[in-house]
Amino acid sequence: MSVSESSFIRALNLEPTSKPPIWLMRQAGRYLPEYKAIRKHYKNFLDMCKEPKTCAELALQPIERYGLDASILFSDILTIPDAFNLGLFFSEGEGPRFANPITMPSDVDNLNIFDVNDLDYVFKTVEETRKVLPESLPLIGFCGSPWTLAAYSIEGAGSKTFPRVMKFLQLHSNSLEKLLGLYADACFVYLKQQVLSGINVIQIFDSWADLLNEDQFEKFSINPTKNLVRMLKNDRVTKTIPIILFEKASPIEVTDIAFDGIACMSLHHTDSLENAKLKFLNSYAIQGNLDPNVLTKSDEDINRRTREITSEMRGYPGFIFNLGHGITPNIHPDKVQIMIDAIRNFED
Repeated sequence: MSVSESSFIRALNLEPTSKPPIWLMRQAGRYLPEYKAIRKHYKNFLDMCKEPKTCAELALQPIERYGLDASILFSDILTIPDAFNLGLFFSEGEGPRFANPITMPSDVDNLNIFDVNDLDYVFKTVEETRKVLPESLPLIGFCGSPWTLAAYSIEGAGSKTFPRVMKFLQLHSNSLEKLLGLYADACFVYLKQQVLSGINVIQIFDSWADLLNEDQFEKFSINPTKNLVRMLKNDRVTKTIPIILFEKASPIEVTDIAFDGIACMSLHHTDSLENAKLKFLNSYAIQGNLDPNVLTKSDEDINRRTREITSEMRGYPGFIFNLGHGITPNIHPDKVQIMIDAIRNFED
C-alpha cells in the first residue's frame, strides 16, 4: 500500500474509511516511558531536538506501541523564532523561553533575515524519520501559526494570559502585523522544505487563538494564516499537500474559520462536533476531538466518551480521530490503548 492509499490520506481526501484513522497530538512525548528513557540522556530539550536520528526514534515510538495511522515530525513549533536569533532555550519545568524577546518595534525592524538553512536539522529529521517509518505510513510536518509564533516571541516565554503580547498589540499593531508577515513568509519556506524532505501532510498549530477577541482574531491570527495557506497552495511543490488547521478554543465558531486551501479542521475539545459535522459535510475533513482529560478517567469513562464521538461521526467521509489538544504528561499509556481499542472495535 502506498501513502496515498492510507486511511489517513483517504480521510483527508473526504473518502470513506472502514474505521476512522487515528493519530494524536503530542503522541510522542513525556507520557511514554520509552521517551523518558531517551530524554534523560539530554540535559536540554532543544539539544535533543537537534539530533535527527534521536527525533526519528522518538517519532517512531508511538507508532510501534499503538500502530497509529500517521506519524508526526518530532520537533518544536518555536524553531522559526529561534532561527530569527531570538535565543530559544528550555528551562526544566518552565517550558520554552527566549533570551532576546521582541520588546519594541525596532526589534521587529532589526530582525535577522530568515535563512531556512539554519533549520537544516529539522529537514534531516524528516529524512531520518521517513527511513524508519513504514513506507505506507503518512508523516505529518507542522509549524506554529504566525500569531502563535509572535505571541511567544514577544512574551519571551509561555504564559496563561500573555500580558506583554496584548500590550504590544494595543501599542504597536503595525509592528505586530509586520512581524506576522515575516513569520508567514518564513513558515512557507520552512514547510516547503519539509515537503521536499519527505512529509506528506501539513498541520498548522494556532495554539494561542484563545487570547484574542473576534476582531483581533480575524486580523492577527486568521489573516496571516490565510496568507500562509495561499502561498502553499500557489507553489508547485506544496500545492497538493493536504493542510490541517488547529485553532485552540478560538473566539469564533470553528465552522466560521474554515477557508479555501485547507483540507481539514482539527477541533479543540470545546468545539461542537455536531455543528462541524453539519457545516463541513463534503467540504472539509474533521479531526478530533476527545478531551485529553478523559484519558485520566476510568476505563469505562474512556470507552463511553470515545464511543460517543465515534458513533456521532460514523459515516462522515473524512473523519480522523484525535484529541482536542495534546496528550499531557500525566496520562498513563495504557489509557491511550483503551481509547484506541474502543475506536477500532467500535460497532453500532
